[in-house]
Amino acid sequence: MGALLAGLSFAGLVLLLGGTFARRWLTPGTPRLRCLGAGLGLLLLGWCGQVTVTLTTLGFTAPADVLAYLTTTGTGRSMLLGSIGALVLLAAETGGGKWPVSLGAALVTAWGVAGVGHGAGHGSWVQALHAAHTLAMSVWVGGVLAVLRARPVNAALARRFTPVALASVLVLTVTGLLMSGEHLTTPAQWMGSLYGQVLLVKLALVALAVGAAVLVRRAFAARRPQVRLHLAREALLLVAVLGVTAVLTTQPPPQSSHPAHGGSP
Repeated sequence: MGALLAGLSFAGLVLLLGGTFARRWLTPGTPRLRCLGAGLGLLLLGWCGQVTVTLTTLGFTAPADVLAYLTTTGTGRSMLLGSIGALVLLAAETGGGKWPVSLGAALVTAWGVAGVGHGAGHGSWVQALHAAHTLAMSVWVGGVLAVLRARPVNAALARRFTPVALASVLVLTVTGLLMSGEHLTTPAQWMGSLYGQVLLVKLALVALAVGAAVLVRRAFAARRPQVRLHLAREALLLVAVLGVTAVLTTQPPPQSSHPAHGGSP
């Protein structure tokens, strides 16, 4: 159940944050606002489910208990902050607000997400790593989905997205290595803990997704008709990465005593 709820929140982030990036800088006006709204709904649904499961397990089910959890715990406050940022982001997109407003709201949302799960309890530096990781993954996946749905799919669109995709991969690599060093301090923990094993699966899928992205760029350069098929393969691999990440959030790191309540993608 925990992995499913985390997966819902990750899907919501991709649709909301990644969709906003695509609308603003990649495929203007696409995806539609209802897609961003669906992203907000999934994010809130995932978080509400996580709060419900946590409090039910502890035996606290009264409305006052929910309010206390959201206002007095680090995870609850991070959820509130992320929800506020997500609401402002959707409002800015709906009202045609300036891009600095959308950017600020996206940063607030990512910071809130970073305080839920493995990013919690490790200080501002680690939370910042999780926030950057969240933004980079959302932009990469959201951009790939936007290009895949574009009509027509052309080389100019691919060229516009390529630098952003490369930057996202770079940020994911750097932040991922730094976060891994925070949670896994010895080589034995990579293979000797379930957290480390799931993380290795995630890294393998990310590597495959990068390889698929290279094939997409080559297909665009050669003007091959199978370019959409290559894009779909990259998108499926990235969705698989999000799924494995959802499972990862349910596994406590070997060096952490903090229970997982969902984390950054």
